[in-house]
Amino acid sequence: MAVISQGAALAWSAGLLGFLAGLLISVATSPVGVSGAVFLLPVQVSVLGVPSPAVTPTNLLYNVVAGPGALLRYWRAGRLGGPLTCLLITGTVPGVVIGAVIRVFAVPGPRVLRLLIAALLLPLGLWLLLRTVRPAPARATREPKPCATTSLALAVGVAGGIYGIGGG
Repeated sequence: MAVISQGAALAWSAGLLGFLAGLLISVATSPVGVSGAVFLLPVQVSVLGVPSPAVTPTNLLYNVVAGPGALLRYWRAGRLGGPLTCLLITGTVPGVVIGAVIRVFAVPGPRVLRLLIAALLLPLGLWLLLRTVRPAPARATREPKPCATTSLALAVGVAGGIYGIGGG
């Protein structure tokens, strides 16, 4: 009987820790317009010990819950329609599906997932740090071609699907 109650206590404390981690991450990331799933994944794998393949659908669900509020805000502001939105959706949605399939069937282990997390977050973190320390000089920009935008959205969707955050 003591084993059952000890196991129940561990499950309850892990659930509470997961809830608190999700709450803290969402409170910190919501003001800047992201759901926080990108930060939740390392906590799930490293701190909570969530089995590796289970993390991807959990994070995608996190984005499904967080996404409609952001979409509503953009829709109310009149920034949801237009050609850019169509190009991004055209690339990102299939990319997320492809990435999720790759993640579940080709990269199921936690060790490889940690390497993927590092491969995705380390360059992004370094780039953001560099941009903060030394801002890019102002230069004339030209609009990218629609094919390039959709291709980039596809690549981001695949990476996001593998990571478990969608196309964010």
